[in-house]
Amino acid sequence: MKAVFQISILCVLLVSCGPKPAELAKAKFEKAEQLYTNKEFNEAKLEIDSIEFLYPDQIEFITRGKDLLRTITIEEQRQNMVFLDSLLLAKEAELKPLMKNFIISDEYGGKKVLIHKRQKPENSYARTYLRAHLNLDGDFYISSRYNGTDRIYHDQIKVYFSGNSVTSEEVAEDGFNNRHFEDGENQWEIVLFKEGKDNGVVDFIASNWNQSLKIQFRGKKYFYIVMEKFDKEAIRDGYEISFVLKEIKHIKDEIKKVKEELSRLSA
Repeated sequence: MKAVFQISILCVLLVSCGPKPAELAKAKFEKAEQLYTNKEFNEAKLEIDSIEFLYPDQIEFITRGKDLLRTITIEEQRQNMVFLDSLLLAKEAELKPLMKNFIISDEYGGKKVLIHKRQKPENSYARTYLRAHLNLDGDFYISSRYNGTDRIYHDQIKVYFSGNSVTSEEVAEDGFNNRHFEDGENQWEIVLFKEGKDNGVVDFIASNWNQSLKIQFRGKKYFYIVMEKFDKEAIRDGYEISFVLKEIKHIKDEIKKVKEELSRLSA
């Protein structure tokens, strides 16, 4: 019995002599501060989270931890901003040489679009060709444009060279994506291949722009052309530009989010 009593007393003494919760919470907070100073932000946040979990009664260090967490989050967002700004500059530099043959215009609708200099409508009024369509958000598609004295009622195109070919989906005449108009003896047919209706035609042209590509306009009648070099380049470059523009838009959206978060944290 005496031995049991002595062991109990020893346990009480050991517990009473050990570090108190306030000391342990303080040690964790100071470790979090050091980790923050060393820019080890994730580790610092883990230490801060553990204070409230392990020592829920230590209000002082829980509060100081939350203040430090706010400081860490602000610093992270500032670093994100620096990274995004540098990434944006790099993407804009990548875009610049690709834009040499394109103009930005709002003369052909309410929204600004990019048009290849050789494909401006006023220069292509009576041509049969494939046109590249691109806006500043990076949305890209092509259209087939037929001009002649006879209607062919085309709703599909085939691009080919040396036994290699790809054929678009059919786009039914609807007055919008497939429309027709005439002026005296001249007939115009315009088909828009949006939302993947090109069925790989764009990729095929962009990958084989240096080949002698032929276009078959398919409908009730067929019509054939050999693609002009600048038309192939318009589709190739417009397609590449579309990816860069989408990346730029994404980066700008992320910058906006970071600015909003910094504003919220600084309020």
